[in-house]
Amino acid sequence: MADYYWKLQRYKGQNTRFRCPECRGGKQYTRFVNSSGQYAPYEYGKCNRVEKCGYFNYPKKNGHDTRISGLSLSTIKMKREPQSFIDWNEYKYDLNTDNDLFQYIFNKTKASKESILKAFKMYRIGTDKNRLIFPFIDKDNRLTYVKSIYYLNGHRTNNIYTPFKAKDGRFKQCLFGLHLLEHNKVINVVESEKTALIMSIIAPQYIWMATGGLNFYNKIKVLGNATIFADKGKAFNYWASKLDLSKYYMHTVLEVTDLPEGSDLADYYLNKI
Repeated sequence: MADYYWKLQRYKGQNTRFRCPECRGGKQYTRFVNSSGQYAPYEYGKCNRVEKCGYFNYPKKNGHDTRISGLSLSTIKMKREPQSFIDWNEYKYDLNTDNDLFQYIFNKTKASKESILKAFKMYRIGTDKNRLIFPFIDKDNRLTYVKSIYYLNGHRTNNIYTPFKAKDGRFKQCLFGLHLLEHNKVINVVESEKTALIMSIIAPQYIWMATGGLNFYNKIKVLGNATIFADKGKAFNYWASKLDLSKYYMHTVLEVTDLPEGSDLADYYLNKI
């Protein structure tokens, strides 16, 4: 008899994302499935709008025991899938400097095109027509994940996906910029790839890394120490509650500004230029 277990459904297009039962946000809800791909009841899932909603309901909660094919959760075995890496030979993205984000950074920072190009190449960022390709490379130079993002006027749209599929197991995203790790340099961590890129141009004397999302704070834990620049407000409080503050310094520069909720470090510096 097959083992049954619960896990959040992998993203395979918009038909695998649903309306959240809490905030009613469309295409923002990820449901739990078992090893046969069968859905748990609709109320069991996770809203991807972490800051604005945060709904999360695991199939076993408050004593509720969800059963599938006569099996209770007491008999379910959790499986750990092996990590899959992307072959560098399949990463065939060159860099077109006419892309929206490159031009946005050039116009906003007034930095030279040479310094901006250097930063793009340092992170090995590529382009696919009008999309930016961000590779997540670990300290052993392994390609752990690739994110494709469309930018419009320098702002990320919700059209985000990975152009690769794991051949065996699953991808385990590392910190964006982890391959730049040098123990004799100060390491700063932000949330978005764009912020890390911009800050590496504004303050190149530091190493800038990004989690690639609010919920990926646990990726920071591979670092011995670092300064953390969380987005203003809820994100700051969320990370501060999750990280070991004896190892990581949560910088409050954004918290004492009058910038709106959710502003990041790049917003802070670009407003000063």
